[in-house]
Amino acid sequence: MQTIVVTGASGFVARWVIQDLLAHGYAVRGSLRSLAKADEVRRSVLVGDAADRGDALQFFAADLTAATGWVAGLRGADGVIHVASPLGHGTESEAELVAVATSGVREVFAAAHTVGITRLVMTSSGAAATPRASVGAVTIHPDFWTDLADPALDPYRRSKVHAERLAWQLAAEYGLALTTILPGAIYGPALSAHAISSDQMLQAMLKGWTVVPKVPLEVSDVRDLATLHRLAWASPAAVGHRYLAAAHHTDLVTVARTYQRAYPDQRIHVVALPNPVTRLAARVVPSLRALVPMLARQYRLSSAEPEADLGWRQRPVTQTMTDAAQSLFDHGLVARQ
Repeated sequence: MQTIVVTGASGFVARWVIQDLLAHGYAVRGSLRSLAKADEVRRSVLVGDAADRGDALQFFAADLTAATGWVAGLRGADGVIHVASPLGHGTESEAELVAVATSGVREVFAAAHTVGITRLVMTSSGAAATPRASVGAVTIHPDFWTDLADPALDPYRRSKVHAERLAWQLAAEYGLALTTILPGAIYGPALSAHAISSDQMLQAMLKGWTVVPKVPLEVSDVRDLATLHRLAWASPAAVGHRYLAAAHHTDLVTVARTYQRAYPDQRIHVVALPNPVTRLAARVVPSLRALVPMLARQYRLSSAEPEADLGWRQRPVTQTMTDAAQSLFDHGLVARQ
């Protein structure tokens, strides 16, 4: 049985990666900043086909900003899926986010090299393959890198570029076989009420959020994303590749109107927020700042490469969004009206 270390085990994506790996016969060792979270994470991931795999799941304590714990946590494992990275709250400086994101890459990759692990898959972001809005309606492929000179980039997007650039640099220095996965906006059912990530925006809609920014989205279903991490780790064909993991296009207004039709008792009233108003509001509402660079976006991301190399498929975006809504209801995060 192969053992894979998954970093940031309490996160929205990492929980699904762990569940998927366990369901497919792997042993998993998850990193947590505090082992106080271990029991809750364990309960959340031991579901479905992973329900009886508790003996194959362990946790260890390690933080992205420190070397302590990583070597011991990785020793004896067969590979690493590095998911952990700061999301931020919209208030951090670029220096703060870049420092944490790159520190995590540096510590994890150095520890892997120290213990002799050579195979890593890392969660990057579509933010690292983001053209300027002026590029127009083009299709973006994995060889495209975000231009850090773009003044429209927010600190989060800059941190993702720096982190992935460093990952490829260290992979070359240490002789590591690396694959990076670049998701778009990640939605889908949550395995825990404590880790819902982007679904917070959907939660607001389902509670009757009436003002919705006109933000286009390239959507990654969290379950499909977890599958892609496993497929990439297991396939020699994936080594050395960046895979864009979001080819389903929608926008927040369409999602809100889908919910309006699907859940009429929630009394959802949709008002599309004009882009100039969104830009103005983002000056005082931190959570809106990451949306501003997306407002004029017309380009699309291509997932042709993982589909061809790994046979990866994505479920329809409507299913992703309705399953996410059901999850929010099930976890008691939104009251059914």
